[in-house]
Amino acid sequence: MNGHTYLLSLLSGVLSEAFLFSRGEWDRHAPRIVKISLLLTASSHLLFWKGFGLTFAASIQETSLHGVTVLAGIFGSMITYRLFFHRLRTFPGPLPARVSAFWVIKQNYPNLRFFIKLRELHDRYGDFVRIRPREISIRHPDAVADVHGPRNKIRKGEFYEQMYPGQSLQFTRDPAFHNKSRRYWDKAFQSKALNEYAPRLRKHYGVLMEVFTRHAASGELIDASKSFMFLGFDLVSELTFGESWNMLKTGKPTPIIAEFIQGKIVVGFSVLNSWTFHLLRALPLVEERMQYWLTVYDDALRARQEMSVESPDFFTHLSQADTFEHYRAHEAQLAIVAGSDTVAYTLSNILYLLSAYPQYQIQLYHEVEALPDEEGIIDDRLLMDKPCLLSIIKETLRLYPAVPSGVQRLTPPEGAVIAGRYVPGDTVISTPTYSIQRDERAFIKPDEFIPERWSSQPELILRKDAFFPFSYGAYSCAGRPMAMMELRMVIAMVVKRFRISFPPGKEKECRHFIEDQADCFVMHIHELPLLLHMRKSSE
Repeated sequence: MNGHTYLLSLLSGVLSEAFLFSRGEWDRHAPRIVKISLLLTASSHLLFWKGFGLTFAASIQETSLHGVTVLAGIFGSMITYRLFFHRLRTFPGPLPARVSAFWVIKQNYPNLRFFIKLRELHDRYGDFVRIRPREISIRHPDAVADVHGPRNKIRKGEFYEQMYPGQSLQFTRDPAFHNKSRRYWDKAFQSKALNEYAPRLRKHYGVLMEVFTRHAASGELIDASKSFMFLGFDLVSELTFGESWNMLKTGKPTPIIAEFIQGKIVVGFSVLNSWTFHLLRALPLVEERMQYWLTVYDDALRARQEMSVESPDFFTHLSQADTFEHYRAHEAQLAIVAGSDTVAYTLSNILYLLSAYPQYQIQLYHEVEALPDEEGIIDDRLLMDKPCLLSIIKETLRLYPAVPSGVQRLTPPEGAVIAGRYVPGDTVISTPTYSIQRDERAFIKPDEFIPERWSSQPELILRKDAFFPFSYGAYSCAGRPMAMMELRMVIAMVVKRFRISFPPGKEKECRHFIEDQADCFVMHIHELPLLLHMRKSSE
């Protein structure tokens, strides 16, 4: 082969990047691109071997050299474009982040805590930081309304195609589908529906109190994070499938939840780059396992459909949507994960903070001690105006939001003005919740746990609109009313009956819980060992 063929290979790589891969969205098509590349490689090998009469070994060598030349053209062109000609070239950020999205993976290794580093990057570079070749992180209170508010054309990014061709309320980019589905999700969480769920919630709260009481009586430490996670899955499985998984009673997760918990870190790394996620999910074993999960959900829904359920549940409302039958397994998967994991995370954080700041535990106890209860369970209607309880919940959500890195959005083709600065069209943007909710322009002493800022010291809040733990706007969390109800009821009934503290000699494990939480889009938390003491009536 002469030099002209290598020049053509190099040129083909440059042109394919300049006129193909640098335009539009390609992440979802990564498996197809790999298949086409392998087919072209095999065809080139046959051409050199049979067409040009080279030996088998020589044809492999020539194919490899030309393949490397094509890749050199693609990546050389890509790096040059991203560094010097990209529409985001004027936005500051680390040099490697401008070149490759793999930089984010490196920054997340080994513990998936990039949301902490991201705050430091904003302190260094300012409110706008380029964290991927086509993604800008925006840390400014104004960005919350500008990005998530109703008066813009900003839409969801490629991250939300993880289930493609399947869809759910969360994982869809189709506004029409989202709007139709959202109507029924909202019905599932309106006040009337929550009141109808109350008997089932009380049943599971009763099991939680039995577990806590048993540990308090024996002096055995309780893993609070595990208990709350099992409670969440038990609740949501019953409200979704008509039958609970009873994980809290048995002390063991169901096989599918055990697999979910074990795989969270792997999933957390894979979703950092959408195209790597799509490549992984295309692997036969991974694809087969993901399909198995959907089959489990679908079978459970089919069984629920055949049941005679006396009171309404999630299924009652969600099944009314036109699209439910086609995408019901995906919607069930969303309900199970989003409805249990995030609440368990916040409940665990609250108990950690109440143990670290016992003075607030005392204040909360005095606020709820006189409230009537039924076998330890307090009616939520008695808790909705309790300032100490609500302030502790809000302050925990501010310091430790369940989605600390924020959610991904995409600017419209014409671009958008965000926090006073023009951001070009088709740019991926994110609003880091952890950073914004700890911004000193929004909250005085932003890193300190001060629940009074939500009650007796409102002057400590400079920008209320910078508080958005459930997101904001059309794509905000539909389950917020139920999540808040669970937080109020569980924390009130636990504090009324028990004194909670860190066990002596377990300080390291407790610090590990709060300092090493991993952002897997849904947070991954570690064991939280706590000591429980039954309260005496004289306290």
